[in-house]
Amino acid sequence: MRHQKRKLGTYRDWVSIDGPLIWLGYLPLFFIPWYFEPPPQPQMIWAFVGVGVFLVLYFLGGSAKGLTLVALATAILLLSFALLFTQSNWTVIGVYAAAMIGNLRPAWRAGMFVGAFAAATAGIGLMTGQHPFYWGIGVFMIIMIGLANISRSMLEDKNRSLVKAQDEVKHLAATAERERIGRDLHDLLGRTLTLIAIKADLAVKLNAREPAKAEAEMREVAGAAREALAEVRAAVAGMTNATLGREIAGAQRALAAAGIACIVEGEVDQIDQGASAVLAMALREAVTNVIRHSGAKTCTIALKRRENAINLTISDDGDGAAIREGGGLGGIRARLAAAGGELAVSGDGSGARIVAQLPMETKP
Repeated sequence: MRHQKRKLGTYRDWVSIDGPLIWLGYLPLFFIPWYFEPPPQPQMIWAFVGVGVFLVLYFLGGSAKGLTLVALATAILLLSFALLFTQSNWTVIGVYAAAMIGNLRPAWRAGMFVGAFAAATAGIGLMTGQHPFYWGIGVFMIIMIGLANISRSMLEDKNRSLVKAQDEVKHLAATAERERIGRDLHDLLGRTLTLIAIKADLAVKLNAREPAKAEAEMREVAGAAREALAEVRAAVAGMTNATLGREIAGAQRALAAAGIACIVEGEVDQIDQGASAVLAMALREAVTNVIRHSGAKTCTIALKRRENAINLTISDDGDGAAIREGGGLGGIRARLAAAGGELAVSGDGSGARIVAQLPMETKP
């Protein structure tokens, strides 16, 4: 027997498996003794009056909580005692009281009241000298139904907490996905758009005196734009497929277009796919910073393998502006941290140095 706690508005709410009307199907058990020995008319009238009062209290308790719930459940229990002399199965009313109090929070408090209700019922039965057959089963049902409702209420609380936790996980996942897309778009488009701007400016300068070269530069601009479009689509789909080797080649082209010499040290062939993808995105953002902000003439990309880690160093001979903190370096830090790595930056007026470190085996 479960007692309804939520607000009841529609007919379906009232007659549903959790609705209060369904559980009144046990109420006829109250009148079973009358089948064998009908009571005198005054007692019968008193019994019907008591049942009417019970129904009022029962429906008032449909959404009661706290002290109101305790008061209503206690009133129903006392009403069951008042009906003891009607030659009815008076403990049925007490079972409804136990079902109601089982919804009290916290659970230990509900357990105390269930125990108190059972003890009080047994005590009244003994004090009035009734045979245990008439109230023993009722006491047993008070305990069983009360404990069952406590258990159900605890399960409902856990389910609600689980749903809340799942909603929070979904929210965090959505937020993480938005941040990932933001980082990917920032890292992917920064260098490509810089390259497009440089080549477009160069094409404008060459247009008057060397139209053929200007046309070649504009074709490269178109190719870079198409590549950027493909990268944006891949980033949104979560499939950037970046590799360090490909990114180094792209960095060399971008640096050359900006008039910056590029020196590459180390081999990329022995780096696992996960580390390669993470370092590729770090390299792209670092090179973009060098092109945009450093004023450098030379940029060095060095890759070193150690016993348990891989170090990617990007250094330049500019004014040190390539290491200024912002969304770019923040994105690199977030990527490396998620992969178990770290970022170190240093520099002064003679140049900047960015070091990205990752463990040997890294998930992309």
